[in-house]
Amino acid sequence: MKLRYDPYQVFRFSKTPVGLYARQKWLGEAGTPQWKIDFQETVVALLADQLPDGSWRNATVETIHRLFGLHLTMRSSTAQIDTALTWVLDRIAFQAEGIHVHAKDISTIPNIEGLPFIPSRPDMFLTGGALFLSTIFGRENDPDVLTLYQWLSSAGVNNQGRWFDYASSHNIFRAMVVHPIFAKDKATVMATENLAELQTDTGFWSNDLPFYQTLNALAHLDLHQADEQLENAFVLLLKNQNIDGTWSKSEPEWNTFLAIHALKNKGLL
Repeated sequence: MKLRYDPYQVFRFSKTPVGLYARQKWLGEAGTPQWKIDFQETVVALLADQLPDGSWRNATVETIHRLFGLHLTMRSSTAQIDTALTWVLDRIAFQAEGIHVHAKDISTIPNIEGLPFIPSRPDMFLTGGALFLSTIFGRENDPDVLTLYQWLSSAGVNNQGRWFDYASSHNIFRAMVVHPIFAKDKATVMATENLAELQTDTGFWSNDLPFYQTLNALAHLDLHQADEQLENAFVLLLKNQNIDGTWSKSEPEWNTFLAIHALKNKGLL
């Protein structure tokens, strides 16, 4: 896909986790001295002040933030990352009737810019985040992780591809699409079909679903139901790229990252 403007400019001197990812993977800077300096600086900052229990400030959302940043930079799990993942998973109590979290863990969901999740029911926000991170850090076959995925699969099928409200469904969908098994699950397919019904002729999705995050989630799937939506969304991308190469006025670096990542997942860039 030929874009009108260079989409990589926003990342060229960035030290954020997404910027470092782009500079390493897309701009080929991983071997340069400056990238190594910037990488080390950012990783040290991400790991700073981690508590012995694995969390940062005993705060669930901050711990999820740090882990996602470490995924974009370090990529592979370490003992510190694994301890943090265990701490996040321990915030979730699974019982026969469903998933429960303590209100004190996420009494309110603060600023979550730069995360692939949106404010929703606390139990679904935390579950989506925990499963997403566990999967991308190689714990997709952990028994506790599989138990949560299996419950969400059953709940999703029973509710015709939804998990409670639209925001909660988005957060669970983000976790489903990265898992090698549950990306092809019936609940995931049904959720994808639901999104197709919500996509307008313009390419956007209604019900306040975030465009760039939804686009990126669908681009993880090998489903024709997803590809049909992406065709419309990619046309919209071409039309709405800013002259500096970015997309969107809010969070341009993050949303540009999501757009480029989606295009590359589909072999279009």
